[in-house]
Amino acid sequence: MVSGALVTTAVVAVAGVLLWSGSRTTVVADEPPKPAETPTQVASSFLTRAFSGPASAAVFTDAPEAASAALEATRTGMGTSAYQATVARSEPPAPDATATELTAAVTWTMPGSAVLKYEIKVPMTRAGGSWKVHWTPALVHPQLTEGASLTYRKALADGALLGRDGKPLVQGTIPDGLHKTITGVVGDVKGTDGWEVGITAGGAFTKLDGKAAEGGEKITVTIDPARQAAAQAAVDALPQGASIVAIEASTSEVLAVAQNKALSGTNPFVGRYAPGSTMKIVTAAAAMNAGLVQANTAVACPAKATIGTRTISNAGFGHDSVPFHTAFALSCNTTFGDLGSKLDPNALPDMAKRFGLGADWTVPGADTNTGKVPPATGDQRVENSFGQGNVVASPFGMALVAATVVSGKTPAPTLLRGKPSEPNDVAAGPPAAVLAPLRAMMREVVTSGTAKQLAAIPGLAGKTGTAEAGGGDEHGWFVGYQGNVAFAVVVEKAGSSASALNATAAFLR
Repeated sequence: MVSGALVTTAVVAVAGVLLWSGSRTTVVADEPPKPAETPTQVASSFLTRAFSGPASAAVFTDAPEAASAALEATRTGMGTSAYQATVARSEPPAPDATATELTAAVTWTMPGSAVLKYEIKVPMTRAGGSWKVHWTPALVHPQLTEGASLTYRKALADGALLGRDGKPLVQGTIPDGLHKTITGVVGDVKGTDGWEVGITAGGAFTKLDGKAAEGGEKITVTIDPARQAAAQAAVDALPQGASIVAIEASTSEVLAVAQNKALSGTNPFVGRYAPGSTMKIVTAAAAMNAGLVQANTAVACPAKATIGTRTISNAGFGHDSVPFHTAFALSCNTTFGDLGSKLDPNALPDMAKRFGLGADWTVPGADTNTGKVPPATGDQRVENSFGQGNVVASPFGMALVAATVVSGKTPAPTLLRGKPSEPNDVAAGPPAAVLAPLRAMMREVVTSGTAKQLAAIPGLAGKTGTAEAGGGDEHGWFVGYQGNVAFAVVVEKAGSSASALNATAAFLR
């Protein structure tokens, strides 16, 4: 028994503990005591967690609260940048040492693979037998001070597509199709963003490293956001397909191009419609230029007339004799049919081109088609004189006509400043002698003629139009100007010009 006890004692000395289980004795070994963590191990644990879990890293320091706050600030400032730090090998400190210093190599990999590298010193201190990292902001970056943080940010390229107001022109501001053609011409004007990393302290930023942005191009689209919004709201209120084009008369810059969702298969720059009585602007100019009539010349305006083989009617009215300016304001088809029959076959097409209708430009940022006014004889020439026959026009083309009435010069439509349009088939501006009477007649249309419902709008002048579109449908037009803003409004299958006049009022007001 004594001998057995001695053996048992020897086992305990080696194994550590005996457990009794029935008739058997089981030996369970103790875990060997953990050696104290070295300064390198503690520093590595701190750096590994520094920006993945600042709070968990802070417990390895002698100032956890301050360390956690500072590390969190830099983690926020550096965003998605990846951090890596490696502690350099060093000789272990003496067994009785209470302080030592290590060196670590730091690498930040920022968005876009930009890299920032530097070294830091890692001061270590021992208290109560355990090593701790002595907290200092320089553990984040050698130049960091209390309350500061490391920050990464983009250096934004300053190129942009701008509206007339100088603010960025974002998609949705103008019709998607137009936005697409503009960006197809100018490409990516923004340029290439750069980056910079530095120290943020008290709102100030001190750059440490970075790459400058590659400046893009600033291109101004001539669209006026306020007028564009007004035009868009005006057409959106209509159930039929509708569009508005507005142009600054003095510069020929496009101010607004709007179309509603009901208008499909075309757009205001290229849509070709019979212009109806809005064509009388051109016919009046051609007739006055040919010496057939002047503003105060008395003309017949019968309710119905047969000219050639074509029987023409007015919209339920007739007069034995009225001044030509009144015939224009009342929109006498019979008067204009008679004048058209007396014009030279090329007189109407030539005058139309002098107002921009049938002319052709290459306009950077948009595909355009003003319309077509072909030479004609006989019945075709008669019908063309009041905007039927084989005459067609786009809202863009008729807006140019109105702009030319105001400016008196050949238009040069522009959508992108600094990128002028290229004339392909363009004529000189209209004769000066026809402009003053034409402006007065267009004003009379509003004050006492077919657009008198708009008489309360100051300075407004224009011409209404109703154009047969086949199948009993008629498109409604109003082409005019107010001050320096010229425009054309068309409403598909409206039956009359009333809807176009309503849209004009909404747009201008």
